[in-house]
Amino acid sequence: MSVPALEILGVSKDFGRIIALRDVSFSVMPGEFVSILGRNGAGKTTLLNIVSGVSRPSEGKVNLFGTDPGDRENKAKLAVISHEMFLYGNLTAIENLEYYSRVYNVPDAKKRIDTVLSDVELTHRRFDLVATYSRGMTQRLTIARALLHEPSLLLLDEPFTGLDQHAIGMLIELLKKQKDMDRTILLTTHDLHTAAELSDRYVVLSKHKIIKDGYIADTTPDAIREKYFSAESQGAEA
Repeated sequence: MSVPALEILGVSKDFGRIIALRDVSFSVMPGEFVSILGRNGAGKTTLLNIVSGVSRPSEGKVNLFGTDPGDRENKAKLAVISHEMFLYGNLTAIENLEYYSRVYNVPDAKKRIDTVLSDVELTHRRFDLVATYSRGMTQRLTIARALLHEPSLLLLDEPFTGLDQHAIGMLIELLKKQKDMDRTILLTTHDLHTAAELSDRYVVLSKHKIIKDGYIADTTPDAIREKYFSAESQGAEA
C-alpha cells in the first residue's frame, strides 16, 4: 500500500485565545487532488501554512511522504502558491526563475524556464521587471515559479485571486495537466464549481473543524452549498 503524500494527524492551532484549527485529521494519497472548502475564517489558510512549514501546530503533527515536513528532501518536493508571491520586483521574470532554478537545482534550467513562461503566457514579458507587472501577471509568474522544479506536492491557497477570466481558464488547464501527471494537489477555494471540475475529493472546514470529507463524484456543488454552507455566517480568514 502506498504511503500517503500528506498526513494531517490531530492538528490544532491556537493564536492566544483565538482558535484557528481544532483536531483536524485527514490524509492525501499520491496523485490525489483534494479541495479544502470553507468560508472565510474556517481555518483553510492556517492549515496550508502548517502543511508548508510556515506555521507550527499547537497540537498534532504533519507528515510529508511519511517523514517530517522539515526534512530538506521533502521541502524540495513541495511548492506553494499563496498570497505571498516570493518574487523580487527589481528582477525580471527570467532573473527570478533563474534564481529559483539554482535554489532547486533544476536540470536543463533554460529549457524548463522557457516551458513554464510559455505555460503562463508570459514569454513576451520575460525581460521586464516584475515591479512593472499587473497583479494578475504577478500571480501568473508565481505559478510559473511554483511549477519550475516539478514538485510532487502542490499547495494552492485561493490561487484564482487577482486573475481575470482568461487567466483563470489558463490556470484551470494547467492544474488539469498537473493532475494528469499524477501530481498531488491540495487546493483551498470558495469556488465550489471549480473544485468540482478539478478535484477527486473535497474536505469541508467549518468553525475550525472538518465536518465533511467526501468524493466529488458522489455529490454536486449545489448540494455541498445547500448542506454545509447555507446556514453559516461570513467571517474573517484565520
